[in-house]
Amino acid sequence: MQRFSSRLSPQIVSVLGVIVIVIVIFSILSPGFLALGNVSNLLLQASSTAIAASGMTLVIMAGWIDLSIGSLMSLAVTIALAAAGVTSAAYGSSSIWTYFIVIGVSIAGGALNGVLIWALKVQPLLVTLGTMTIFSGIALHITSAGNRSASGPIQYLGRAVVFGIPLPVIVAVVVVVVIAFLLRRTPFGRYVTAIGGSERSARETGLPINRLRIVVFAISGLCAGIAGIITVGQVGTMQSTFGVGFEFTVITAVVVGGTSLTGGKGSVIGSALGAILLTLIDNGLNRVNASVYIYDVITGLVLLVAVLTDSVVMGRIRRMNVRIRQAGLERSQKTPST
Repeated sequence: MQRFSSRLSPQIVSVLGVIVIVIVIFSILSPGFLALGNVSNLLLQASSTAIAASGMTLVIMAGWIDLSIGSLMSLAVTIALAAAGVTSAAYGSSSIWTYFIVIGVSIAGGALNGVLIWALKVQPLLVTLGTMTIFSGIALHITSAGNRSASGPIQYLGRAVVFGIPLPVIVAVVVVVVIAFLLRRTPFGRYVTAIGGSERSARETGLPINRLRIVVFAISGLCAGIAGIITVGQVGTMQSTFGVGFEFTVITAVVVGGTSLTGGKGSVIGSALGAILLTLIDNGLNRVNASVYIYDVITGLVLLVAVLTDSVVMGRIRRMNVRIRQAGLERSQKTPST
């Protein structure tokens, strides 16, 4: 047990502690909060956010940001449904090709962000803010700001159950495990961490930053596309507001999970736990009939606490590193030369 706990970062332990506290509070306020049906619903609701947060973790760990994922998944689903002949909320059905089109458009949109950052030499925040508006505008133009039917095969991924476990939960676990493996056990993950630690140093050591940026943003787009398929499949209709604000929920989950906004430090598992925490709060507030206007307030407070904690922790780490370097310098100066 001690060996296992030593592998957990303080941020993950903190998130787990907050999750336990939230569960205890809402279990008292709502006796059915831990019922099997509600627990299954909680995991189902958190799956899309956890999947998108996994891709976003790579982006933020590299020191970048992606504000376009909500609009991108809306655009990808819109194009896929239009290609299947869906023209309204009451007419048309998806096909098996809908999956491939969503995934293709999502990867292409994410890669486009990386290419534009490379070509324009502009900060990712500004580029993805622009593509967020462009993707959303194209989606609204195609649908004329109306709803679209999401019936047929596109519902399978969001509603299927395998051995009593909702398929979206299984997909979320697979995505989290795969990206965690890439981040911790492959050269690609080490390169991403190095870029987030110091992009200038990474460039001087010869890392292919531009190519890595395109790959990272493409993965973020892919995860957003998968999350979009699951969400639309669960609802059964693609509404005109689909994807609006989703990027901020995902970023909140990533930051709450312990990933530093300055890059170089983070955890995909922590991001998934952050997604679960946000879903717990939303579900609990809904069960106690809290005002819908308080939801965003609570989410904002959670984000502020996470950012403040990140700032304090990173400040302590920097001060500790300075003391270590100073101590090493003093020892080297005191060591007599031979």
